[in-house]
Amino acid sequence: MKLTINKKKQTFGFTLIELMIVVVIISILASIAIPAYTQYVQRGIRAEARALLMDASSKMEKHYSDCNAFGTAIAAARDCNAGNVNICGAAPCISETNRYTLGFQAATPTAYTLRATEITPRDADCGDFLLTSTGIKGVSPGGANTFSTDSAAAATLIMDCWGR
Repeated sequence: MKLTINKKKQTFGFTLIELMIVVVIISILASIAIPAYTQYVQRGIRAEARALLMDASSKMEKHYSDCNAFGTAIAAARDCNAGNVNICGAAPCISETNRYTLGFQAATPTAYTLRATEITPRDADCGDFLLTSTGIKGVSPGGANTFSTDSAAAATLIMDCWGR
């Protein structure tokens, strides 16, 4: 009597079902991670506009303390009689990564509104950033200026854009 043992051939690898499960898991993780990363990058870009405006506002306040009036024009050198304020030095007023330019929305010797304008419009939610001499913050999504004092909805929009 002969005893025979049937040995199964052992194979290595993945089945199609196992591979599909891995693809589904990676897809779920990517669908969560990519929007979060995009929002994180957008907050960083917005922070650049806020920093540009806050720095310019600080220089405007210094100009006011020196000249007893706000500047009405951005220039390379301060001139109290002409209303020139030195915000950016000899260089043009552009943010560090060339995303925003700085300028006046309006300027008088007693008040000003600074505007950080997107060079290439990308932020449809906030648009350009605005800051007044009284510290009122604003944005201009779609070209319409909205300030935090306009309404409760406007205050929420400003908080979303300026908040973090």
